[in-house]
Order: sequence, then structure tokens, then C-alpha cells
Amino acid sequence: MTVSAPQDEQLTPERFMTRLVDRVFGYDFFLSYSRADGMHLPQRLKDRLEQAGFRVFLDQTEYVAGADLRRETRRQVLKSRKIVVIGRPGAFRSEWVRREVTAAMAGDVGPVILDLNGALAGAPADAPLASIARQRDWLRLAETLDDPDGEPSDRIVAELVRSFNHTRQETMRQRIFSIAALVLLITAAAALWQAWAAIQARDQAEAEQRRAMRALNQVQGTADRSVQALALRIRKTRETSAAAPQAPPCIPEYFPDYDAVAVTALKVRDGDAALKILIACLAIAEPQAIAGSDAPTWQKGAAVLHQRIGELSDPPERERHFREAVALWRELAKDTAMQPLAAEQLGGALARLGSLELDLGRAEDALDLYRETVSHLEPLAASEPARADLKRALSTAYQGVAEALLKLRKADEALRWADKDLQTYGDLAEIDRAAHATQRDVASSLDRRAQALDLLGRSNDSLADFKRGTELLDRAIAADTAAPSWHRDAAAMRENMGKLLGQMGKSDAAIDQFWRALQIREQLATSVEDPGWMSELTEAYRRSSRLMLQIDRVAEAREMAEQYLLAASIDADANKDKLTRMRRALGTVCWYALNDGKFERALWVGQRAVELSPQLDWVRLNYAHALMLSGDTDTARTVYRQLSQAAPDDAAGLRRQMREDFAVLRQRGHVHPLMAELEAGLTAVNAAAEAPQRQ
Repeated sequence: MTVSAPQDEQLTPERFMTRLVDRVFGYDFFLSYSRADGMHLPQRLKDRLEQAGFRVFLDQTEYVAGADLRRETRRQVLKSRKIVVIGRPGAFRSEWVRREVTAAMAGDVGPVILDLNGALAGAPADAPLASIARQRDWLRLAETLDDPDGEPSDRIVAELVRSFNHTRQETMRQRIFSIAALVLLITAAAALWQAWAAIQARDQAEAEQRRAMRALNQVQGTADRSVQALALRIRKTRETSAAAPQAPPCIPEYFPDYDAVAVTALKVRDGDAALKILIACLAIAEPQAIAGSDAPTWQKGAAVLHQRIGELSDPPERERHFREAVALWRELAKDTAMQPLAAEQLGGALARLGSLELDLGRAEDALDLYRETVSHLEPLAASEPARADLKRALSTAYQGVAEALLKLRKADEALRWADKDLQTYGDLAEIDRAAHATQRDVASSLDRRAQALDLLGRSNDSLADFKRGTELLDRAIAADTAAPSWHRDAAAMRENMGKLLGQMGKSDAAIDQFWRALQIREQLATSVEDPGWMSELTEAYRRSSRLMLQIDRVAEAREMAEQYLLAASIDADANKDKLTRMRRALGTVCWYALNDGKFERALWVGQRAVELSPQLDWVRLNYAHALMLSGDTDTARTVYRQLSQAAPDDAAGLRRQMREDFAVLRQRGHVHPLMAELEAGLTAVNAAAEAPQRQ
């Protein structure tokens, strides 16, 4: 007949977990004793064993009030590795101690008998534990003490320590916790890797989505502008056919009408017809300005005509007409009867010519022109402080001086002029409540100041000015009255701030500013009826890709280069030099794809670039890199050798560029044996070229 275990002894899942926890958080020794023998010695033995590094159970300190003592005692015994019976007369007679020992034996917990003063031998035959102990081969440790409830001897403590042949509970727990921590660490590492992989996949998907959306917006914007341009041409043709207006008479009374014709042509970007009318009138006005009866009036008209013709002309002709306008206003400024109008107009003409000189890269000439502009406008602004337009013109001149100084890397002077410019606006604490146009002007001044601070190495101050300026510009361009040029300023300032953030090592913040600048330009390119904005966006993609590569954001740089190529291919405003733009865009994408390890893409665009411009050495050099890294070593070697055999002046530069390119590619982790072979050959060639010079 099989007897089932009592209900409280059955191994339920709950009891299994309890036993598992007890095993981990159990004891090394369980001290069993009789209170009738005294409690001092058990407590001191517990203290000594704990000092030796063991965990010890003693019912004086471990039981909780209200617990079921019988069940709790059995549990604590089973939690222990050894049970130590403090064998004194009371213990051998105690039924309670016998139960503890019986529970230990049932749980395979080894008993140790600490026989004090021969208590086991002197125990009566009917003593419950004594009869069992005499029959068993348990470890017995004899101890003689003057006081049976006194201090345990060092020998007994040492013997108990030596008798312990298990791993200590503390050590076991540490091992279990270490294993658990290792498992958790591996699990966490796997989870982090999966999370990282998921984030990378998400970021890549978002990047592809952004690129697709920008491509769609570019295509849609180009289509919209093409439709708008067609509609505009049809409307103009109909209006011209219906009205066919004649040019007004070229006499002083009608000069304002000529000016209106030029303003309209500038707005619609259709200057051909207006140029014919203005040039025809200028041919009449110039002789009169020299020898006419009312020469000053004709000179004034001719100066305005030169200015407007210049604004509608290409750069070479623009410079000639701007200079003619400056010369005429300079001559008129000598006539006291023409003051102060002539001085004011001369200041404006000088500023326009200075801006053109800056665009042409002639900063020294631009600086002289802007300084002369200031010399004419400062007295006028001081004499008429209520004129906001004069104050704005003077501020623009100050900004021009600062801009030219920045181009010349004269940061200290540029900072002084930027501060002087900001002083024209008074207390900037009230600028947040100023007109949007004033906020835009102050932001432009802060932009120059921030650039000067950057050149001086004051990065934090520069960043503060950039942030303040972008806040003002964001507020200004949100207004319904915002001009497209304000958006251009906002994009340029964010681009400059991104460049600074990249230099400061804040690449994520830099990338964010580059994207925000591009978003402003993209919105303009797709919404403003002016194809010139698409050309600006195309150049912005090129600049941003270069800046991203400079801060080692290679993947983003390649993506931006791809956007540059797409924009260049659909830019309707670049038909005159589209081939040149496409060559440059293809060569750029080839280099950026090489940096990003996309060798097949680099090979394809490199081949297209060479087909369009086989005479451009830098394009062929990028193509050779693509051939080498995509595995076509022999063809790559042939192209490299052809480049090294170029004309002497060109060959030296190409050899230097080849070395620099190899250094960059190695830095990106793209290494090929052909690099070392070519560099050895370049060293020999350079040595041979330098030998005659040393002789």
C-alpha cells in the first residue's frame, strides 16, 4: 500500500520555487541546541563561524514572530548544508533537537556532534538523541570547557571549518549571481544589438523615404515651373499681340517709365525685351549727358539706365554698366545742386558694384567700394535720422564691409564692423517686437558677427549669435510679408551654423542644421515661380555634401551628393551650362560613393563622367579609384599610368592628388595593394624629377 505525502509535503510549483530560493539563500551551518543548557555558547559559536565567512542559522535571531515553528524549523534545517548539535545534557534529552536532527537526516544534511564535557557518554539510555547518535557514524568533536555555556575554543571552531566540505553559501550565491548577471548581460547585449540593427534599418528606411520625397518634390516642382513658364509665355504672347505697346519717348519726363519697365522685367525674369528698350534710350541719353542743354538731368537718367541694364545683364556686362553708373553719380555728386540725392544714389551704386565684386571673388576691391559707400551714407543718415531707408542702406554697407573683411580673413576688423552695424538698431532687447524686416536685418548682422567670432576661435559666442539670428529669421520668414530673399538668408545662416557645429564635434546637430537649411531651399524651389531657386538648391546640395564629408558623416554625404546629381539633371535654369554641371555632379557622386564603400555605384557614375568629360583629369582619377576598388586592377593601373604621364606641370599636381586620395580612402578603411605599388612608383618619379634641381 502506497502512502502519499501529506498535503503540505507535496511538491507543488510553489514549493519547488520556495526550495530553489532556499537553496540559493540558505545557510552553511544550522546550530541545534537546548535552551535548558544555556544560550551564550550557541550565540558565540555563531559569531565565530560568521567571522570565518560562513552563514549560520540560530533560532535566537532567525525566527519570525507568529511563524509555525515546526514547519519553519524543518525548512531552515533543509536550507542548511550541515547541522551542528551542541551536545550538552539537555540537548541529548530534547525531543525538539531530535526532530531537527531527524529532519536533517531526511534531507541529506550531515550532522556534527559537538560533545561537550562527555555529555554523550553520560546521557541516559532513554535520551532520544543520544541513542541515535551512539548508533551512527557521525562526526564527533569532543570539547572540554570549565563553563559549558562559555566561550567555544579556537580548536573547535577550526575543526568545524575543516569539516565543511561544501561550497560556502556566500560563494555559491556569488557564482549564481555572476552566472545570472552574465546571462542577463548576454541577453541585454543581444537585445541592444537587435535594437541597434532595428534603428539602423529604420534610419536607412527614413533616409530613403526622405530622398524619395525630395526627388518627387524636385520633379514635381520642375514640372510645375515648366507649366507656369509655358503659361507665362503664352500670356505674354497674347498680351503683346493684343497691345503691342511702344517704347515711351526717351526724354527726361519719361525716365520713370523706363525704370518701371526694368522693375517689371526683373520681377518676371524676362529681360530681353526690356533690355532692347533701355539700351535704345541709353544711346539717346549718353550724348545729351555730355553736351546737352540740361546735362545733369540727362546724366541722372543715364546713370539709372546703366544701373537697370546692368541688373538685367550677364556678369561681364553687368560690371561695365555698374561702373558707368558709379562714374555718372560720382560726377553728379560734385554739383551742389544735385545734393543730397546724388550722394545717396552714389552710395547705392557703389554698394551694388561692391556686391558684384564680392561675387566675383575680388574682396579687396569690394572692401574699397563698401568703405566709400559708408563715407557717403553716414553723413546723410546722421542728418536725417528719421529715414529708416537710409539707416537700412547704411546697415547694408556696414554688412558689406564686414563680409569683405571676412573674405580677407581679417576677423578682428570684421567683428568691429559687425558690432557697429548692430549699434544702428539701438537696444536689441526690444528686437523681438520690432518689424519683421528689421528682425531680418538684425539677423543678417548677427550672421556676420558669428562668422567673425568663429574665425577668432570663439566658438561658443559664435554659436550663440547664430542661434539668436536663426530665431529672428524663423520669426521673420513665417510672416506673410516675407520676401524669398529672407528665406535665402535663413538657409545660408543655418548652413553656416551647421558648419560651426561640425567643427565643434557636434555632428548630429550639424546634420540637423544642414537638413533644415535644405528644407527651406527645397520649399522655395518647389513653390516660387523662379527657376533660379532650383539652381541655388542644386549648389546647396553640393556644399552640404562637402560639409557632411568633412565631419565624417559619409553616408549622409553620399546621399546629399546623389541629391545634387538629381537636381543638376532636372535643373531647367541650367540649360546653358548643363553639361558642365552634370560633369561636376557625376564626378562628385563618384568620389562620395568611393568614400562610402559603394564601389559599383562609383564605377557606374565614374564611367558616365569620363564619357562626358574625358579631358578632365580629376574625373579620370576618380574613375581609376573606382576601377581599382571594384576589382578591375589592370584597367585601373592603365588609367593611373596615363594620368602620371600628363604634361609636367599637370603631372606633379596629379601625383600629389593621388597620394592625398589614397590617404583619405585608407582612413575610410578602403585599402588595395595597388595603392602601395603606385605610391612606390610615384616616389621614384619624384626623386628623378628633383635630381636635376639638386645638381
